[in-house]
Amino acid sequence: MAFSAGQILQKWFRQIIRWPLEALFGFGLFYFARLLPVRFASAAMGGLLGIVAPLTPWHRRALRNLAHAMPDLDDAEKDRILRAMWRNLGRVIGEYPHINSIVDKGWVEFVGLEHLKALEGGGFLIGAHIGNWEFGPFAALTTGKKVAAIYRPLNNPLLSGLLHRRQETYGGDIYRKGREAALGMVSALRKGQMMCLLVDQQLREGISVPFFGHPARTSISHIKIAVKKQVPLFYMRTERLGTCRFRVTISPPITLPDTADDAAVLALASEINHEIESWIRTTPEQWFWPHRRWGKNI
Repeated sequence: MAFSAGQILQKWFRQIIRWPLEALFGFGLFYFARLLPVRFASAAMGGLLGIVAPLTPWHRRALRNLAHAMPDLDDAEKDRILRAMWRNLGRVIGEYPHINSIVDKGWVEFVGLEHLKALEGGGFLIGAHIGNWEFGPFAALTTGKKVAAIYRPLNNPLLSGLLHRRQETYGGDIYRKGREAALGMVSALRKGQMMCLLVDQQLREGISVPFFGHPARTSISHIKIAVKKQVPLFYMRTERLGTCRFRVTISPPITLPDTADDAAVLALASEINHEIESWIRTTPEQWFWPHRRWGKNI
């Protein structure tokens, strides 16, 4: 396939200029936050993003999503929620280099660990991008279980080091999104690992499931595997309680249907979406609203 001069130039610009600059900024931000005391890093990044992010196109997308999901909110409340959301995201970024130390300091409360301790094999932990979702897997780690993960390749491959650094902490396998992930989930479960999945993003390969009363493409592969292999599914709810204070709640095993037919899978996927929706309604400022949860037309 022949490329035009413009396409070649764009590729050259992306690989030679854009990617290195993005990587320099990303790693620079990471190590800058790492040098700061954790509370200060969290507050500084939260304040920075709270000022800058509302000026970006992502804020307008977040506003459209919020209005789509919760149309009864007035403009002032929408503005409050989204500004608080950006501050929360900034705090997540500032806390990222300090994740292990935050857990070691005892600033993360874990509820429901007895459900994981009773497991003889692997299982699924399903959560959402709410609070600081990076702490969810530590519920499994504190019970001595390794955590497997699925990743989507970053648009900038030079930033992949941050992804692999996180997985080193988790200790389990890591699989690329797609067919590899479907096979990998089964493999990780056989090894007794926990699959931690954030299931609140749009997935083109998923099925249409109601979310805030609107159809949203939703992943179902974990549901099918859980039913067919009789592997337990748990909710993994993450909440920010205050400055660098968090709670991770593990539910009892979710009741699984007897079969993995289309109707049963849709019913369980709807139940899971409804549960995640209830978390978001409780603290809407802690969910990541810029996700294209309902597609590009919103």
